[in-house]
Amino acid sequence: MIKIVFRITAIAGLLLTLIPPILRYMETMTEDVMTSWVLVGTVIWFIGATPWLGRKKEMSHER
Repeated sequence: MIKIVFRITAIAGLLLTLIPPILRYMETMTEDVMTSWVLVGTVIWFIGATPWLGRKKEMSHER
C-alpha cells in the first residue's frame, strides 16, 4: 500500500516538472509561475521517488 502512495507521489511530481514548461511554451503561463511549479514538482518527486527507487530487492543466494 505504501509503495503505491510513493509511486503516485513520484508520478505527480514528475508531471509537475513536465507540464509547466509545455504550458510556458504555449504562452499560457508566465515564467515566474512556471518556475514555482517546477520547483514544487521537483521537491514532490524527490519525496516520492527516493524511498520508492532507493529500496534494494532481496537477492536470492542460489548458487
